[in-house]
Amino acid sequence: MAGFLSIFRRALDQDMVDNVNGFWSVLLFALCSVGAFLVRYVADPIRCWHPVHWTPSHSSYADQECFLKDRYYGAIPSLASPQGREPVPSYHLWIPLILVFQALAFKVPNTLWNGVKHLLSLNLDETVSSLNNVQLTNAENRQAIFSDAARVFGSLLRRNRLLLALLYLFVKLLACVNLIAQLMFLTIYFRQYLAIRVGSSAGFNMDSIIKPLLIKDVLCDFSVRIMANLLRFTVQCTLPITEIYEKMFTFLWYWVFLLAVITVLNLVLWAGYLFLPFLRDGRIAAHVKAAKGSRPDEHSITRFISSFLGIDGVLILSMISQNSNELVAANLTQHLYKVFQEKEEEFHAQRDPLTVEPEGGAVVPGATGAEITLPMSDLSPGAENPEKPPIV
Repeated sequence: MAGFLSIFRRALDQDMVDNVNGFWSVLLFALCSVGAFLVRYVADPIRCWHPVHWTPSHSSYADQECFLKDRYYGAIPSLASPQGREPVPSYHLWIPLILVFQALAFKVPNTLWNGVKHLLSLNLDETVSSLNNVQLTNAENRQAIFSDAARVFGSLLRRNRLLLALLYLFVKLLACVNLIAQLMFLTIYFRQYLAIRVGSSAGFNMDSIIKPLLIKDVLCDFSVRIMANLLRFTVQCTLPITEIYEKMFTFLWYWVFLLAVITVLNLVLWAGYLFLPFLRDGRIAAHVKAAKGSRPDEHSITRFISSFLGIDGVLILSMISQNSNELVAANLTQHLYKVFQEKEEEFHAQRDPLTVEPEGGAVVPGATGAEITLPMSDLSPGAENPEKPPIV
């Protein structure tokens, strides 16, 4: 049961918009595909006009034969050309498969993210789960675990500082492209009046682009062999299943349109947060302030982000904050900041010699020109200048 419920759990290395795109939209289109397949057996998908002398078996055969066709002829006489009737394609048999491909298109960005992210960073999903469980332990163990986690984070962030964030934004961009492409597809084939209105205002000739996938009133031709004779029949049919499909695709159009607006805004906000310092530094400083009790200076936070965290570190801390809680993110940021300060102290210690001025010491120039303090006890008494003898 727990394994089944874990399918519906949001991934801990993505936000809610990613989860709606990569899971709930896939589930919605998959359910629509199953429903589109089952509705032909539950409802009456086609109704044809039959001659009065036909038996029920003749009528049933004509309905089944006409429903399984993918090409009809226009039921309106004006649609027929002088040379003969022009066939009109209908894709009502392909609607379940079209919905499956649409569902797979929603899954592609999520699959790319799950396949490549482990090559660039740590397993953030398991890490967030572990840090959430740490909150149940005592304070001493909690601080020790956060300290170890911060050092592991620091060593991993030293290798990749930007690639994970760029991959994440690229995945969001793919999701936007998928939504825009699906919105155009649904508009052209299932919201044709809207497509004509938008295309005309933009100066496009939509008559050559718009071709309906589904039709309602058709003429159906079929043949029946009786003994050695081949009899041809033409019946007029209507497809009630087309109306069901149109309502379903209208609902999906509104879903995709709303999700496209949200996903584009989400991409812009993430890009601004990761690359604009006035949005990024304030959140990190707030976490450090919450842990230290005093706000660090702005230059220290800028160095912490640029030389230690990198954009990848900001992304990871933000994911932890969204998928766990602010307390976990603040604790981890505090320990990362301590590791950063230790690294800075070690760097300065290796770069510049330490100067100590004990009591009673003397400052002398060193070999490198720097002043070095020496204790007075190390100077011999003979080094003092003797008094000059009096002149007689």
